[in-house]
Amino acid sequence: MTLADSSVLLVGAGGLGCPAGRALAQAGVGRLIVADDDTVEGTNLHRQILFTEADLGSPKADVAAERLVALGASQAEARRTRFLPETAAALLDGVDLVIEGSDNFPSKFVVADACALHGVPVVQAGAVRWGGWALAVAASGRGASHRTCLRCVFEDVPSGPALSCELAGVVGPVVGVLGALQAKLALRLLAGEDGGTLYSYDGRRDRLRATRPSPRTDCPHALGTIDDLERIEYVPSSASA
Repeated sequence: MTLADSSVLLVGAGGLGCPAGRALAQAGVGRLIVADDDTVEGTNLHRQILFTEADLGSPKADVAAERLVALGASQAEARRTRFLPETAAALLDGVDLVIEGSDNFPSKFVVADACALHGVPVVQAGAVRWGGWALAVAASGRGASHRTCLRCVFEDVPSGPALSCELAGVVGPVVGVLGALQAKLALRLLAGEDGGTLYSYDGRRDRLRATRPSPRTDCPHALGTIDDLERIEYVPSSASA
C-alpha cells in the first residue's frame, strides 16, 4: 500500500492533530479524515497551526480539511463529531490508521479500545505544560499475539481528576513536537514497521526518551474481555488539545 492509497483518521483537530495532519498531507497521504465537533477559538491559535483569526467560530473539522487539501492531501473529509462508542465503527470504516490527539483520557481509551477491536493501528499522544508522550500501536491480536497498547501503559481511565491542556495549559511548541512525532510514527506504521515504543518528551530540557514497555499479560485486550465499547463505562470527554 502506497501513501497515496492510505486513509488516516485524525481524532481531534487540536494542538496535536494540526501539526500531525499537516505533516501527513505534505508527506503524500492520500485521504485524511478529520473528526472534531468543536469550533476555532482564539485562545488556541498559538498551537492549532491550521487555523487563523479569520477562522474564529468556524467548525474546526471543516477548516482543517480545507487546509489539508491545500497542503497536498488528495482528499480530506470533515466529520463534525466526536469519537464515541456509538460513532467508532462508522469513523473507522475504511481507515488504515488513526492519529489520536484528544485532551482527555476517556477519549483516549475509547479510541484505543475501538482500534484494538477493529484491528486498526493507532498513534496516540498527550501533552500538558512542558511535557508529553507518544505511543505507536500496531494492529494487534489477543493472547500471546497482543502488542503493547494504551491499556498496557496506563491501564484504565484515571479515577480522579487528571491534568489536561484545558486545566493546566500547554506550551505551543511542545504539542508541535509531539504532533510531528505522531506523523513520523504513523508513516513508519503505514510502511509496515512495528509499534510498541513509548516516547516521553521533556520540553524544558529538550529531551526525548524512548522505551519499549512489554505487553501486559492481564491487559483486557490480551484476555479478550473487551468486546463491546458500549458496555464500557467511560467518563464524559472534554475539548480536544
